[in-house]
Amino acid sequence: MSIVPKSAASGARGALAPLARALHAAGVSANTVTFAGFVLTVAGGIVLASDQPGAALLLLLVGTLADTLDGSVARIAGGGTKLGAFLDSTFDRLSDSALTVGALVVGIAHADALLLWSAIVALVSGSLVPYVRAKAESLGLAASVGLAPREARLALQVLGVAAWAVTGSLLLFASAMAVVALLSTITAIQRIAHVARALRNT
Repeated sequence: MSIVPKSAASGARGALAPLARALHAAGVSANTVTFAGFVLTVAGGIVLASDQPGAALLLLLVGTLADTLDGSVARIAGGGTKLGAFLDSTFDRLSDSALTVGALVVGIAHADALLLWSAIVALVSGSLVPYVRAKAESLGLAASVGLAPREARLALQVLGVAAWAVTGSLLLFASAMAVVALLSTITAIQRIAHVARALRNT
């Protein structure tokens, strides 16, 4: 069970298909799109940490778009490569950490306990979610289950930044991070339980 319906995910990919085709036609590779998304998202995390939610939001929106586009560009190019999959997964982890660390720095700067602890929990549990999946796959098991996939958690974080930028209320951003922390923790527990049951049955 996921908070993101499969129809919504496929609909988003369909909406981005024309842009992906245009990038492919222009000779832009999926790896280039992946790297661009990584750089923009990390820059967004740094700008966020400097207390500039408006500028951070712009960088994060473009970075997240690139992060979503790379898979579509790879499919249009005839399928991704092992290197591309490796880079995509690695840069995703770094991008997620940069955004969450940016929130952590803001929490420290504003002495906001909710934002500070939410960012810490989100950082730990958010790292655990893909690790459990990767470890399970190394054991020959699938573990892509869970309430909140990465795309949902990332969208909530960006929405939190947008709410802060538009209203000036840090509480809205802290609340969004608290939701992300909760969903990340639930998803990690779900994946651990799923793998444990599968291993008991083997």
